Amino acid sequence: MNFKVSEEVSALGINVIFLSVTSIDNSFFTQALKNEIDDYYKIFSEKYTLNDFDNNHNIVGYKKLHNKVGVTDKLLTASPESIIKILLKHKSLRSINPIVDTYNYISIKNKISIGAHDLANIIGNVELRLTKGDEHFIPLGKDQSQTINSGEYCYLDENEVICRLDCRQCEKTKTSNKTKSCLFILQGNEAISTNLLHSTAQQLLDVITSNDSKSTQYSITQA
Repeated sequence: MNFKVSEEVSALGINVIFLSVTSIDNSFFTQALKNEIDDYYKIFSEKYTLNDFDNNHNIVGYKKLHNKVGVTDKLLTASPESIIKILLKHKSLRSINPIVDTYNYISIKNKISIGAHDLANIIGNVELRLTKGDEHFIPLGKDQSQTINSGEYCYLDENEVICRLDCRQCEKTKTSNKTKSCLFILQGNEAISTNLLHSTAQQLLDVITSNDSKSTQYSITQA
């Protein structure tokens, strides 16, 4: 599988790391990792309010990125801000599966957009480019295609959009307890250095392998 980022997208200040991990047992979650995440969320919820992130460089960077491509829909919020809002509102996050719970945890810690896609359901190569407005996209949890505006930056396989902006993933490539191989997409902006993206990818990989020692086959691609 190859990964490509168009020149138009790169010019927006977007930097991306693709992390492919295979031989995952996504049905297993150690109690130690569950406790680590729960303890972090408890401290986070007690320490912060939403106002504390109004001037966070990473989150502001995503907002500026949306402005550059004319995204005005307030429901299209970059994933780090979205999950932080949910965490602060409910004081916890609903457990979904080890892959999702892990990347949400690392995303909140570093304020970086992270998504995960079941490699078995990705067709061909993955490209990050600006949309034409005629792309096919079924959001996670939905069964009907959603209209995408032209000029948005989206991730596509050979057939359809697998992630809209840094906000919404698709239904087709969602992970489940049966997922064995996963593509993680870590996306930055002008405020996020390549070094931080790489260190975040390594943190993510460290947590995955600590939970499942068999998940040792991986590749990291910067695009």
